Amino acid sequence: MRKCTVKYYNDDKRIVTESGLFHQWGTEGFEDRDGNFMQQTVAIVELSNGKIVTTEPQSVQFVIEE
Repeated sequence: MRKCTVKYYNDDKRIVTESGLFHQWGTEGFEDRDGNFMQQTVAIVELSNGKIVTTEPQSVQFVIEE
């Protein structure tokens, strides 16, 4: 697993930035306004409190450790 920072929507629908561990890429399905089923790639990230979140790939920044 790789350390990262992640931006995601919390339960209050606010954007939050936190540190976490990237687990892997996944997919989530949703229905668009026209009733079509769509899939999108998401990052699966474990936050420091143990909670798992999914977010768009561009919302993840990997931390380079030296």
